Amino acid sequence: MEQAYRTVFLIALLLGILLLIQLDRVTADGRLIEIIADSDNQFKVPGQKKAVITLKAGEPVLLRITARRGGEWRKDGTVHSFTIIGLEDEGWDLLLKEGTQEFSLKAPSEPGEYKAQCTVKCGIGHNEMRMKVIVTP
Repeated sequence: MEQAYRTVFLIALLLGILLLIQLDRVTADGRLIEIIADSDNQFKVPGQKKAVITLKAGEPVLLRITARRGGEWRKDGTVHSFTIIGLEDEGWDLLLKEGTQEFSLKAPSEPGEYKAQCTVKCGIGHNEMRMKVIVTP
């Protein structure tokens, strides 16, 4: 019987830790989304095979983007960008220096499928440096 109580306690403890980890992903600036703009000139989302993020229309988000320098970069040190063409005026034109940066943004107000791309010539594969941003109602 004592073993059963220990097992239940350990399961409850693990569930509590997992819940705290998930709660940590919501910040005062909105839901935390982590993206890597990698040295192989590809966008990546940790824990996912394909680089896709899903947002709710108009929701506040905090993008934490880690940029790693590819084969080319701008003279000002910009190594990549994360840009949604047509939404630059809404803040979706992020110039990325090497390292990790955070950006507080509001998801697009119109549901749909958007393409984020790198607009900084970053080396071989630059033209394919894109990812999908899905906005739901």
